Amino acid sequence: MPVVQDDHEWQYNPRESVPEFARYAERASDRSRKARSNRAGRYDIAYGRSKLSTLDVFPAEASDAPIHVFLHGGYWRGRDKSDYSYVADALVPHGITTVVMNYDLCPGATLPEIVAQTRDGLRWVYQHAADLGGNPERITASGHSAGAHLLAMALADDAGEARLSDALLKRVVLISGIYELEPVLGISVNETIGLRPEMVDGVSPMRHPPAVTMPLDIVVGAGETPSWVRQSRDFAELCRGRGSVCTYHEIPGQDHFSIMTLMETPDGVLSRLILKAAGLSA
Repeated sequence: MPVVQDDHEWQYNPRESVPEFARYAERASDRSRKARSNRAGRYDIAYGRSKLSTLDVFPAEASDAPIHVFLHGGYWRGRDKSDYSYVADALVPHGITTVVMNYDLCPGATLPEIVAQTRDGLRWVYQHAADLGGNPERITASGHSAGAHLLAMALADDAGEARLSDALLKRVVLISGIYELEPVLGISVNETIGLRPEMVDGVSPMRHPPAVTMPLDIVVGAGETPSWVRQSRDFAELCRGRGSVCTYHEIPGQDHFSIMTLMETPDGVLSRLILKAAGLSA
């Protein structure tokens, strides 16, 4: 049966819109194994008490280096930091200490719990930056897909006492994120995610945008589904409308999974964008 392009599952489940997703997952895992073999790293450092409250650190050669924190995707229910060690191959050669952070997964944790955990992890990196060989005043972050959502939600301006300090991150790059979560209620993977209608408001960045003081790069592949592209465009417009320094990037020829191949090498499009966010030049 041919794909109906206005089908809700196709629009909001990237594994339906990109049939070769498994090939990209295998590619990422293979490159990550090689990165761990070829690079110095510190693994499974605990930033919290739960089993997946851990992170891997790939230090730059110089001390007091800028730090970049990466959060993986997987629709909050899958993947692991070890699948994304290859990000270090893109950033460490530029002198950036690279932190790849895990978080608890659904259904073992709820989305509100994972958002709170993300804030805890970012605070931990800031507080322990010197121990990681980095500079706490030069931390940037990025996330892909669910990771972009968690990062955006962790930065919510209206989080009250849980709100992150404006000094914690210098700039954030959000890649192929989902920012309004009501559509998730109607897709098959929500059987695992466990999102309930009463939770949607509290975990949708469109309803809780970042502080206007946080500079943002919002990135999406032009080859992603129209609804997924619209999510990024709408979020960028919302942030700009509030006064944020926010740049929108729609990358031609890239789908939801291929876009991360642009963060494999030091000269990749996403690698250069993060380099710029860190205040460095190629």
